[in-house]
Amino acid sequence: MSGKVAPEQRFGSETGERPAVSRAFLRRLRLWTGLTLFLYAAMHLLNQAFGIRSIEAMEMASRVLFQPWQSLPGRALLYGGLAIHAALGLRALYRRRHLRLPAVDAVQLVFGLAIPAVLFAHAGAIAYLKGVYGARIDFDKTVYALWVASPEVGLPRQFLLIVVVWIHGCIGVRAWLRGKSWYPRSVPILMSLATLLPVLAVLGFINAGLDMRDLAAQGMEALRPGLHDLPGSPAAVAAAEANAVANRLTMGYLALLAGIVILRMARGWHATRFDSVRITYPGGRVVSVPAGFSVLEASRWSAIPHASVCGGRGRCSTCRVEVTAGGETLPAPAGDEQRLLRRIGAPPSVRLACQIRPEHDLTVVPLVHSATAAQLPKGRFGPVTAARREVEVAALFVDLRQSTRLADDRLPYDTFFIVERYIKAVSSAVRASGGHVTNIAGDGVMSVFGTDGPTHDAARDAFRAALRLWEGIDALNEELRQELSEPLRIGIGLHVGVAVVGTEWTGGLEGMPFLGDTGNVAARLEAQTKQLGATLIASREAVLMAAGEPHTFTFAPVMLAGKQEPIEVLCFRDSEALRQLVGAAVSG
Repeated sequence: MSGKVAPEQRFGSETGERPAVSRAFLRRLRLWTGLTLFLYAAMHLLNQAFGIRSIEAMEMASRVLFQPWQSLPGRALLYGGLAIHAALGLRALYRRRHLRLPAVDAVQLVFGLAIPAVLFAHAGAIAYLKGVYGARIDFDKTVYALWVASPEVGLPRQFLLIVVVWIHGCIGVRAWLRGKSWYPRSVPILMSLATLLPVLAVLGFINAGLDMRDLAAQGMEALRPGLHDLPGSPAAVAAAEANAVANRLTMGYLALLAGIVILRMARGWHATRFDSVRITYPGGRVVSVPAGFSVLEASRWSAIPHASVCGGRGRCSTCRVEVTAGGETLPAPAGDEQRLLRRIGAPPSVRLACQIRPEHDLTVVPLVHSATAAQLPKGRFGPVTAARREVEVAALFVDLRQSTRLADDRLPYDTFFIVERYIKAVSSAVRASGGHVTNIAGDGVMSVFGTDGPTHDAARDAFRAALRLWEGIDALNEELRQELSEPLRIGIGLHVGVAVVGTEWTGGLEGMPFLGDTGNVAARLEAQTKQLGATLIASREAVLMAAGEPHTFTFAPVMLAGKQEPIEVLCFRDSEALRQLVGAAVSG
């Protein structure tokens, strides 16, 4: 191992920032070229959809949808983006250390590699005819070639091209958008558009093709002059030459792809034999992997259970490990890893397994064990891990103050009766306001709002629930006046923020379990109600999200346990103030 070159020597930098900057630039370049190609594909499908009306409608629509791409800047953007995106994809294939991928990533990879092989036969021939011969290839000529001249080859290839391009693009766009705060509530619309556009395109393409077949069946005189290339004519010779060029492009691409696979195999053999890194896991298990593997990739490669909720994208801390030996050879945390480790307060020895790529031997201890979860009944925990999503929610936590006094001089069932009525009052208020009760611990009730709608609606619903349960507790105190030596009093904490939400939990209360700091903040706000003499304490974010009128409220800073900075809150000491806020939220 002594002969290895340190990362800082290899890249000529003491910090190694240049490779990180280069990787970030290449990721952005791949994203923007991919978005350019996806826009072109969407416009192409939209143009095909006009075939539902007629071939003439397709031709007229193309003057608007395709005209920008026919200009010199448009062609440069399109062909340049295609070349760069394909080259970056092949580069990523070569650099990828293993091909054990989640199903979605595997589909995107396979479809992305298949696109050039299918595309060259269609677009390559057209581009050659336009570029070399200056030929005019209208939609009717393309439809004629695919549906009449060579339907056995042209039609399956065209339908396959639509499928692989659209699915590959949609997966990429989804990966780009899923981190946006507005994405979860936009999923239904985006899914509808992503499904509707290719369906309409296929219907338009089929309708245009059947119309062309009907015209061809009526005889050549029914077709536009020049649509059919007579055997031996200059147009037919040019078309044959273009097809030959397209076939050579396809074979060249397949040869390049095969060469990359062979180079990967050779590199893997060489790395395993001469340039491997040894990673030691608990129990003395040692894994030898090529240098450049991340620790998470090494775990997956060797079938070692290793938690990773976000799939190794640096968006969670579940893959974190404690580096017990060899940590001094690793570059310091940077970027997303640095921000996440700082957020969870991790010590220097803790790193994210998906972000560290050791160049020297390493000893690690995974801190979140996935083997335990794997042994639990799938009926209880399987749906949560399989159907999770990150969404901005409103968390409402309610607790009964001095509940231990209820048991004084009361029979156990009498105490249970009062607590049960309290929990029923809280749960009813939450459900009536569109929320979900996610956890009941003693007399503490946690609920969540906004799992399927906009965040401002979630905040408004949470405040409505708070008012309902406040009024419900007042009514309960009146009803149980003879049973209570003193009225029931509650504390409520309300906060909005991002959480990971499960869409189902058969072993839980009402489904919609959620994890994250949002619920913790709500519970800690509730803990402050007694000290501040308030029934409800809501964070500034929640108040402004619900009402949107910052000038009418006076916020106060409160220091919460576990937080390094104070959080601004609004205290509600009487229900009338809350009723005014709810009224303002409704009118807003």
